[in-house]
Amino acid sequence: MKAAIGQVTESVVVGRRFETMGQHVASSADAVTRARILEAARPVVERFTVAKFSIEDVARAAGIARQTVYKYFSGRDDLVMALFVQQLKEMASQFAERAKAEPSIDQLVQLFVEELEAGREFVLFEAALDPVHAPKMAELVFSSSEIFEARNEAWFPVLERYAEAGIVASNVDFAAAVRWMTYQAFWILVHPTVLAPDRETLLVYVRDYILCPLLVQR
Repeated sequence: MKAAIGQVTESVVVGRRFETMGQHVASSADAVTRARILEAARPVVERFTVAKFSIEDVARAAGIARQTVYKYFSGRDDLVMALFVQQLKEMASQFAERAKAEPSIDQLVQLFVEELEAGREFVLFEAALDPVHAPKMAELVFSSSEIFEARNEAWFPVLERYAEAGIVASNVDFAAAVRWMTYQAFWILVHPTVLAPDRETLLVYVRDYILCPLLVQR
């Protein structure tokens, strides 16, 4: 009887191992396919623009069926946001390296402005932030939890370090601060010369109006 129970138990354990292995293989395959779609999508969106590319265009470029794209992305908007998140993560390592500099108000301003400048170099940013499409993009960006997860991942360590250095106020809500900075950055990217026609003016505006609410009041 004990031997039989042992065999059944062993079979269950082995079965679960194979099930777990199968799930891992499927998960890995899904990650590869998703990455393949994103890799194919970026030049497609750059070529046809955010407003005019289609899921069919992406599927054709990736060499897969249109239905396969829909398995990973609910539609064009979801795909565009995934491309933005991918770009934010690619920028994160460079951002983290620059953030290692000695904390100061001027350095925090530089970080914000350098992130803006890096964003302007991304082709999809330029296309998406065209004034014609900007309202729709703003709606997508500010309703995307993935966008803010990526933003928080980049900015939380910086804000924590600057709070420890006595530059950012200790009672600042980091999530709210990142959302505030994202909103302001989006506005500046869409209207680059309205509030700050040159870099020097931009630095002052960022320090006195955007970052000022986050700083220790002296």
